[in-house]
Amino acid sequence: MHSLKRKVATAALVAGALFGSLAVPGTAYAANKYVQLKVCSGSTETVKFYFVGENQYGDWGGSRFWEIAPKGCTVAEGYWWIAGQSVEFHHRKPSTGWRWEPRLISANDTSNGATYQLYIG
Repeated sequence: MHSLKRKVATAALVAGALFGSLAVPGTAYAANKYVQLKVCSGSTETVKFYFVGENQYGDWGGSRFWEIAPKGCTVAEGYWWIAGQSVEFHHRKPSTGWRWEPRLISANDTSNGATYQLYIG
């Protein structure tokens, strides 16, 4: 199994050298898909948010903070999360204070390097 992973990693390096680097995360395991998250809000208030979960390096960690303009969307760029797993979605509206909820990132309807969209009311 290790030689297969080594061959996959070598093939990825060769492809990267031939085609240049892409704006997608490097994967430690070929079977995992990694996605960025985009959050859209239907609220008339500004929403502040961050994520906690397992990233592309296999580390459990949190992201930086982002803000969503009223009735807008924001991509949490630069952070990659494993599809098929949940992340902790921490968010705050001025009228409600901080809350958090688990959000599943579906692996069935996304591809590696995609932006997966979440909604908040």
